[in-house]
Amino acid sequence: MMLFGISPLRFDKIITVINQKKKNSNLSNFHFSDIIEKAAQAGFKHCELTSDVFQLLPLPINNIELEKLKKFKKEYEMSYSVHLPIASVELASPNKFIREGSIQSLMDSINSFKILEHDIDMFVLHTSGSFVAEIMKFSLDSKIKQFLSNIFIDFAIQSINKVISETEIDKTKIAIENAEFPIEGTIEIIKKLNGPKLCMDTAHFLAGFSGNVDLIEITEKYLDITSEIHLQDYADNGLADHNALGVGKKFPVRFLKIINEYEFKGPIVFELSPQQAIESINFIKKNAPEIKVPEIKNLAFY
Repeated sequence: MMLFGISPLRFDKIITVINQKKKNSNLSNFHFSDIIEKAAQAGFKHCELTSDVFQLLPLPINNIELEKLKKFKKEYEMSYSVHLPIASVELASPNKFIREGSIQSLMDSINSFKILEHDIDMFVLHTSGSFVAEIMKFSLDSKIKQFLSNIFIDFAIQSINKVISETEIDKTKIAIENAEFPIEGTIEIIKKLNGPKLCMDTAHFLAGFSGNVDLIEITEKYLDITSEIHLQDYADNGLADHNALGVGKKFPVRFLKIINEYEFKGPIVFELSPQQAIESINFIKKNAPEIKVPEIKNLAFY
């Protein structure tokens, strides 16, 4: 069975829980490990830990919680990946102060999970954020755009190398996600860093965030250097970027068949609500029944 998982530390739900706790003026009994355990009990075998929630919300990452995750790994045969911070993070920024702050953000997150590092399959990161994305949307001469792209690539490489050096993280555990930056630039960063892999976000490709490319062609070309997949649809209808498979009515079923034929071994993460994850699993059952998917028993994560 391929390794299907979910990203259960969702901002909206956690904020709701925090607000409930604040009524009692006590957050000390909020344990994010409870959410991870409920996802495991529901039937998911992988959880992506969203580190942004710990930097943007008053939630500490303490060793007691991390030791519980170690326990869950054995008890539920769980695996983990960590999505490093993306909010206000700009590793490719030409502003050195923004770059340095972004580097510190990632380093803090990696170090916070240090005792769990051997139990984490992948640390996923975005090389660029909203500033670089806006610049790349400008109507510029192709030579100027390539010149700027090269600058962003160089800064991203410098930033990631510093993160690797300072944290001593195994760089083969780094997965660079395609975001709002041309996929060719992302692949160049991966190749020049010589170790990190690609994290393929299907919604980002379908939305055109990574350039005017075809998801199937990209998959056939780069699946061999891909270590994690974020599996979701994109719908240009005012909804969030990430939607359940089939919502956009253009998700290519061939993608599912390719990763199955390839026997993809890395985590396949639904960065969706539990209900959307169920809808996606049902889509797979209907359109690619040869793929074994988890039987989810309970959606009450919160």
